[in-house]
Amino acid sequence: RQIILEAAKELFETLGYGKTTIRAVAKYAGVGVGTVMSHFKDKASLLSAALVGDWRQTVELAMSTMPQEANYRDQLLHSAKIFFEYYTRRPSLSRNLLKEALFSPEVQSPEIKAMDDTARKIGVGTLRAAQEKGEIRADVDCEVLHQALFGEYCFVCMIGLSQPEPDPEQMLAMLVSLTDLIVRGARPAPPDQG
Repeated sequence: RQIILEAAKELFETLGYGKTTIRAVAKYAGVGVGTVMSHFKDKASLLSAALVGDWRQTVELAMSTMPQEANYRDQLLHSAKIFFEYYTRRPSLSRNLLKEALFSPEVQSPEIKAMDDTARKIGVGTLRAAQEKGEIRADVDCEVLHQALFGEYCFVCMIGLSQPEPDPEQMLAMLVSLTDLIVRGARPAPPDQG
């Protein structure tokens, strides 16, 4: 299964999702088409498995290296940096994975939907914890704030990965600027100096 997944990732990276076939994956992996089909029902499930596996590993890395004493802004940016570094190690694969995961309904497997839901829960949970500490105003809807922040993250991914040589530091700098604009509106008002 892992050999097939690695072959699929390599072909998704070099050929793109549209040009990759089950037959090509089987040949590249050195197995028969039936072997591929015994593990994955179709090409979309292969892409889904590749995306989910890499996502889980990247989340584990982000969480295990998370600076616990950092504020919510820095924790969110830390996670984004880990993902940007992953994307830029294999930019062609990342472009294909993100494009298909975001815009191809057939790739939206239950595993990808669960992954999206987990990411949302982690993000919203981080924001609610910050709200309880007084870092975010009590009247801010953390679900909406998360949507705004995630939207900016997706925008930066799109801009960064559209470059011939994506740079994770440039992507992070762009996200910092956009995040700070959004965060500024969520901060509590300074106490009256009157």
